[in-house]
Amino acid sequence: MKDRTRKPASGRKGRAASTPAKNLTEQAYEQIKDKLISAQYVPGQFLQETKVSGDLRLGRTPVHQALHRLQQEGLVEIIPRKGVLVRSDSLSEIFLALEARALVEPYCAAQCAEKIRDHDLVALQEIYTKYEALRDTANTTKLMELDRQFHVKVAEATGNRLLADFLKTIHERMSRIWFLPLWQFHDFKLTGNEHGSLLTAIVNRDPKAAAEAMSAHIESLRRRIMEAGPS
Repeated sequence: MKDRTRKPASGRKGRAASTPAKNLTEQAYEQIKDKLISAQYVPGQFLQETKVSGDLRLGRTPVHQALHRLQQEGLVEIIPRKGVLVRSDSLSEIFLALEARALVEPYCAAQCAEKIRDHDLVALQEIYTKYEALRDTANTTKLMELDRQFHVKVAEATGNRLLADFLKTIHERMSRIWFLPLWQFHDFKLTGNEHGSLLTAIVNRDPKAAAEAMSAHIESLRRRIMEAGPS
C-alpha cells in the first residue's frame, strides 16, 4: 500500500520538474522573436546558438528548441554545420503580405465595427491614445509596437481567432523591415491619422467606413514602400 501511495506523488513531482524547462523555452522563444521582429538580429545575419544563449543568458537547450519553433514560423533557417540564418523577406514577399492584408483586413475592420465589445473598444482607444502621445518622439521601437498592437486588437475584436492569428503572424514578419536603415517609409503622423479614421468608423459602428479606412491605410503603406524601398 505504501508503494502505491507514493507513485502519484512521484508523478506530480516529475510534472513539476518539467515546468521550469518549458518556461525557459517559452522565454527563449519570446526573446529571440522580439530580437528578430525589431531587427536586432538583422535579416541575412548568421547566428550561433552559443551566442544567442549568451545574449539571452539562457541555456543551449531552451534556445535550441526556440530556434526550431521559429524556423517553423519562417523567421529563421537552421543550416547544419553553419548556424542559424535570419531569413530576409524579399520585396516580392512583402508585397504578397500586403496583398493578403488588403484582402483580409478590410473584412476584419468591418467585422470589428459590428462586433467589438465595450472593453475591447476601450483597449483599442488606449492603444491609439498612447500612439498619438508618442508619435512626435524618436521612440521608434515603441511606436512600431503600438502600431502592431492596434492592428492585432482590431483583428481580435472580430471574434475570429483564425483570422487574428493569421494577421498577427503577417504583422510580426512585416514589422522587421520598419527597423532596417534602408527602409525609411514610415510616416508616424500619417499612420496616426489613418488609424484615427479607422477608429472613428469603429466607434460609430460603421462597417463600410471601417473597411474603406483599412483599405486606404494598407494602400498608403504599399505606396510608401514602393517609393522608399532600397534600390
